[in-house]
Amino acid sequence: MNPILARTNGFLLALVLGTVVLYFGQPILIPVFLGALFAMLMAPLCRRLDKKMNRSLSSFICTLIVMLSLLVIVGIGAWQIASFVEDIPALKERGGKLVSAIETFIENKFDVSQEKQESLVKKQLSTLGESATSFAGRLLGSLTSTIGWLVLSLLFTFLFLYAKERYELFFVKFFGRKDPSAVKAVVGQISKVSEQYLLGRTISIVILFACYATALLVIGIKNAILLAAVASLLTIIPYAGTIFGTIFPIIMALVTEDSFQPVLWTAVAMIAIQAFDNYFIEPSVIGGEVNLSAMATIVSIVCGGFMWGIAGTILFIPLLAIVKIVCDHVDSLKPFGYIIGDPRGNKPSRMKTLFKKKISQ
Repeated sequence: MNPILARTNGFLLALVLGTVVLYFGQPILIPVFLGALFAMLMAPLCRRLDKKMNRSLSSFICTLIVMLSLLVIVGIGAWQIASFVEDIPALKERGGKLVSAIETFIENKFDVSQEKQESLVKKQLSTLGESATSFAGRLLGSLTSTIGWLVLSLLFTFLFLYAKERYELFFVKFFGRKDPSAVKAVVGQISKVSEQYLLGRTISIVILFACYATALLVIGIKNAILLAAVASLLTIIPYAGTIFGTIFPIIMALVTEDSFQPVLWTAVAMIAIQAFDNYFIEPSVIGGEVNLSAMATIVSIVCGGFMWGIAGTILFIPLLAIVKIVCDHVDSLKPFGYIIGDPRGNKPSRMKTLFKKKISQ
């Protein structure tokens, strides 16, 4: 068989098998990968604690920090959602006025009577009501599975931290024919990239949350904390999350406020903060640590959403970054590492560069 054809067949077979494993294995793969990412993030702290206490205790403390961080996020979200629920009657009244104004505009502009518009809306609402019931069921199932994933991911985080050297030794034995130091260097690079990406993304979300919350509170938008939390958390999904995170507070301001001026100021604030994020926060705290091209990032988001839902849109980016590192160190896979990589190269974040300068001084 032609060598090129054989290599292409092998690649397609691996792609199909990988897709099948990822799709059908998501109930266990999602918590395992989440646990691995949490463990990579907490590994430096765990190593420091290992010098002062027992490995079990240090691993438990690091896992406890992750759990408390998740509980704080969930608690703030629940508090703000409860406040949002209290405002639902006012939102309905405001929404009714807005719909009435739109109907009047359509009647005057396109000569479509309000009765006809309402009949069309009622038909759509009846269909929407049927789909809303099934959506509520799916949402409840998703919440249940998410809680299960988080509990399992915490367990895997503890296990990964407790036996972190064993997993490094596993890769050394798995690639037994290669230089052990080279294998350890690749494993260390994977751990470092994942850690820096997660830490940088977390810092970016916190800074964005503070900026959004301050701007919306100053403008006087209701449920400003909840809107800021949603907008900042959505930025973890590149491109699409940024767009939806910017639009959502604007729509809520349009529904909740009596005048158009707060809506305008909200739009200006959201766009300005997003520009600040793109040109300052991202290069400063994240940089090009993941080193993926825009095409590869978009494809990973689409494929991740198809196979793992929302979790996939978040997790497939660091997963693809790990794949790229492996490709860069395997001769037969280097072309794939090149095509999914960023042509501008791996540029470290400004924070990392500044930190290195301080250490060297």
